[in-house]
Amino acid sequence: MENLQTLINDSFQLMFIGMGTVFIILTMLIFLISFSSKLLSRYEEEPPYLSAPVKTQSTETVSTSDDSQLVAVISSAIRAYKNKHSTK
Repeated sequence: MENLQTLINDSFQLMFIGMGTVFIILTMLIFLISFSSKLLSRYEEEPPYLSAPVKTQSTETVSTSDDSQLVAVISSAIRAYKNKHSTK
């Protein structure tokens, strides 16, 4: 029985040493990554700004002519859904 107690104590000691080692290494890794991120962000060049795409007149006319058809399709889909799922 005494031998079992020493084995359990040794296993808990080994477990805490292993978990502590992993915790310390992960904590150091977090600080190292944070430090390198801050260091690299200082020396990073800003990306060139791109101009916004210019809208053409033809795309606007197409979208307004399709709106009535789109409204009809959406309203028929809503009507079909309500007919299918109506509670009577």
